[in-house]
Amino acid sequence: MYRILLVDDEALIREAVSENVKWGQYGYELAGSCENGEEALAFIEREPVDVVLTDICMPYVDGMELSKKLYEDYPLMKIIILSGYDDFEYAKKAIRYGVKEYLLKPITAEEMGDVLLKLKAEMDKERKTERKISELERAYRKGQERLYSDALLHLIRGSKAEEEIGRELKTVGLNLTAAVYRVAVIELDIYSQANKLDEKQKRESALMAFVLHNISQEIVMRCEAGEACQGKNQRTYLLLHTSRTADFGRMAKEVCYEIIGQMNRIMQLAVNIGLGSCVTEREKIYVSYEEAEEALEYRYIMGGNRMLEIDVIRAGKKQADVDGLLDEIALHVRENDSGKLEDDFDELENTLRECLYDRRSAAVILQRAVDMLDELCRLSEMEKEQRIASKEEILEKILSMEGLEEAVKVLGTYCLEVGKKLDGMKNIGGRKYAVQAMDYIEKNYGDCELSLQSVCSYLNISASRFSAIFKQAMGTTFMEVLTGIRMQKAKELLEYTDMKNYEIAERVGFNDSHYFSIAFKKVTGETPTEYAKKMRR
Repeated sequence: MYRILLVDDEALIREAVSENVKWGQYGYELAGSCENGEEALAFIEREPVDVVLTDICMPYVDGMELSKKLYEDYPLMKIIILSGYDDFEYAKKAIRYGVKEYLLKPITAEEMGDVLLKLKAEMDKERKTERKISELERAYRKGQERLYSDALLHLIRGSKAEEEIGRELKTVGLNLTAAVYRVAVIELDIYSQANKLDEKQKRESALMAFVLHNISQEIVMRCEAGEACQGKNQRTYLLLHTSRTADFGRMAKEVCYEIIGQMNRIMQLAVNIGLGSCVTEREKIYVSYEEAEEALEYRYIMGGNRMLEIDVIRAGKKQADVDGLLDEIALHVRENDSGKLEDDFDELENTLRECLYDRRSAAVILQRAVDMLDELCRLSEMEKEQRIASKEEILEKILSMEGLEEAVKVLGTYCLEVGKKLDGMKNIGGRKYAVQAMDYIEKNYGDCELSLQSVCSYLNISASRFSAIFKQAMGTTFMEVLTGIRMQKAKELLEYTDMKNYEIAERVGFNDSHYFSIAFKKVTGETPTEYAKKMRR
């Protein structure tokens, strides 16, 4: 719909035209009506319109003055004069001021409709042409921006020969003759792993990356700090440069911090920036770029929403006692000590962060930990189907985490589960040995040569290990169990047979009847003879 304003000093004319012309039918909306040109100009300033339908003779500002003013200040606005004067001078002025139609009163609603339809067709054509021109201009600007970005990216990455890069820079009007250069690579933290995004997230990331580029470009231009362009991977690249080297380091950091702050404040989005070191030759800019990319890798260790400066990272790198850390973890897994394991993984995470391990180096250490756990499971003879997950599965899960904290958490949880599993297997093994030992004792308690050593020899296990697992499983020692069984068998023989004491002693594994009597009284509080008399009554 086109907006039209009616201007006439006669109220009856205004009312008649307003009510009789079916504006919507012709593609118009009557925006309002005014009594004179002065009032019309004030209305248009408040509420722009597309067409003005005006009388000529009016007080204050007449139709011709209004047409002249509109022609000068609003050249795209269409003017229709509706006049009672068939005057050639008026007509000439109307043509001079770009009036589209000069209509004589009286005029019917149908005649007015024909004029409006004709004018609408003309405006539709103009708008279509304007849209095409606008689209061509946008396409041209986009093409120029793409050429500019491509040329700048080729320079930053060193991906073309120097002569060719020089020609591209000249084509886009980029003349770089600075004393020092420095590259920064900027990514949105939430979209740092673009290969894991679904289609919706990819569309969102493209929009947010556009905002990131615009904000970065505005800050760089305002600070006169260099150039900014957007890559196809949703990242923004800054080529910072200056001929005033004194404050360049401070300026570069301030630009980076301001970009992070603006994105945090305006978009509530975290941003990571990798900052390479300074180079003094244009041909070496790619070195600073590669360092900026390297610095971004430390987001994994140091966390996001920060500037990662390669010079600071390299100065702070140290070597950690990784072997000692892994030995402690292995010990506490074997002991199933969850409290110490939690401390171990806090120390592992803090150590890797403080020593500034990059992502690849940290991944190697995490893989060593997984290999160590796999070896513990193998040595404990844990079958593959008994394991929580395969080595490959748990390693893939750990290495897929976006940050060190998450990766260590996955590894720590796995260690705790392995510790519990190994401890459970110890208990199962202990109960197995205990059951086998009890069966052997039941069958051989009458052998006076039966001992801890003979049982261990039968089970093929060391005496110290057997003693520990037997007591853990049975709650008492081997000798206490053996003596208890022998005394129980002796009580049964004393109660239900007429066997002599020395015969019973031999039957239950004592080759000395006197020692048998002492042992029996110690357990029951009575001598064998006293016990037999009492039970045989």
